[in-house]
Amino acid sequence: MYEPKTRQDYLDTASRHLAKAVQLAGAAESAAYNPDHRRKTADYAAAGALHADVARSAAAIAQAMPEDAQDATEDTNV
Repeated sequence: MYEPKTRQDYLDTASRHLAKAVQLAGAAESAAYNPDHRRKTADYAAAGALHADVARSAAAIAQAMPEDAQDATEDTNV
């Protein structure tokens, strides 16, 4: 399983999960207005909330890391 290492990795993770949360919120809204899909509304909303929580956690970790933190494997003598 992929595990972020740098501040930018955590910010990228937050961004991906935020985008997915927004997508699922839209799906929940659409399902709520469609009588044939109302039963899916809570599922979409719950999945979106999970992605929002992951995004919030990754952003908090990134904020706690120093801005100039570099990946240990990054070669700065290029």
